Amino acid sequence: MKLKKIKALFLTFTFILTSTVPVFADTNVSRIAGKDRYETALKTTQKFFNKANGNLGVLVSGNDFKGALYASQLANALNVPYFVNEKHGIKTSTLNEMARLGIKTIYVIGDYEYLDKSIDNTLLSRQIKIKRVTNNMKDHYYEDIPGFVDITIFNTLWNDDAKGDISNAILINDNKFPDLLSVIPFTSLLARKYKMALYPFRYNEEYPIKDGYGFIIGGSDSIPPDYVSLHSDEFLLGLVKETWIDEEGNYGECYSGRLAGGDRYQTAVEIAKAYKPVLNKDINTAIIVNGENYADALSSGTVAMHTNGAILLTRSNKLNKNTKQYIQDNNIKNIIIVGGESSVSKDVENELRALN
Repeated sequence: MKLKKIKALFLTFTFILTSTVPVFADTNVSRIAGKDRYETALKTTQKFFNKANGNLGVLVSGNDFKGALYASQLANALNVPYFVNEKHGIKTSTLNEMARLGIKTIYVIGDYEYLDKSIDNTLLSRQIKIKRVTNNMKDHYYEDIPGFVDITIFNTLWNDDAKGDISNAILINDNKFPDLLSVIPFTSLLARKYKMALYPFRYNEEYPIKDGYGFIIGGSDSIPPDYVSLHSDEFLLGLVKETWIDEEGNYGECYSGRLAGGDRYQTAVEIAKAYKPVLNKDINTAIIVNGENYADALSSGTVAMHTNGAILLTRSNKLNKNTKQYIQDNNIKNIIIVGGESSVSKDVENELRALN
C-alpha cells in the first residue's frame, strides 16, 4: 500500500485562540553574571556542572564570537563544560574548575591569533590532553571549526549510523551573530535527536543544491530566497509539517522550514516557537541576553540547555516587544538573564519582574 502523505503549512506567527484561562504565578527572575565575559562563563559552568561528561571540556576565545558559538554547539550537544578564555594564559580559577570537574581532555577551539600557544602549554603542564581546532585544518574529514564540530558530534553520538543527506543540514549565515547565538540550543538538541548538523552558508561559494535542507535560519537578507527547505518548493517563512501513515497503519510526522522574523529579536522568538512542534519540547524558561553586544551571552547556550530554556534577545536598556510578547503568550515564569547590568540593564530586569 502506498504511503499517504499530507502536507500542512504551519506558520509560526499564526494566532491560536483558546478558551483556556491562564493561571498566573509570580515571575522568578535571576541573573548569571561575572565581572566580564570570562567570569560569566565560569559562573555558568560552576552552576550547572558537577562533573565533566567523559572527562571532556571545551575552551574558546572570548574575542572570536563565531568560533565560540560553534564551540558552544559542540559543548551543548555533548553536554560538557564550556570555558571562555582570554588570548594568553589561563586563570587559576578556571584551572581549579577544570580540576573540580575532573577534566582530562580539552578541545581548544580557535586560531592562535585568538588563543596563543601559552594556552596549550598551560593545559599540558596540568596533564590535560588537548585537541587544538583551527580554521586551517588539513584533516581528511574536516578543514575548519564548523566541520570539526559537525564530525565530532556525529562520531561521538552516532558513530555506527549513516550520517544522512542534506535534509539533515541546518543552513545558517554565520556572519549573522544574533541568529547563530539564538539557534545554538535548538541545533544542539537537533544534533542529539536527529543527527542534524549546523552548516554555514557562504555568499562567495556556489552551492549546487538549493533545496532539501532540514532548516534554514534567517530571512532572505541572510540566505537568498531560492534556498528552500525539505518540504517547500518556494520561499516561505515558518514550519512545514509532513505527515504520513505507513503500511502498518502507524502515523508519522516531521518538520522542516525557514525560521526567521522581521529582525534578530523576532527571529529568536520564531526559533523558540519551533521547540514544541519540532522537538516536542515545552519551553518554560526564557534566557535573556543582549541582542547587540554578544560577549556576555557566549555561555547562554549552556544555561538554556540546563534549564529547559530558549534564548531570547533584548536591547540593553529596553525589553524588546517581541520577546516580551512571547514570554507573556507562553506564561513563562522562570527568566534567567545572562550577563551583567551593562549588557542587560536593571530597567530591563524590572520590566521582566513586572510581567504577568
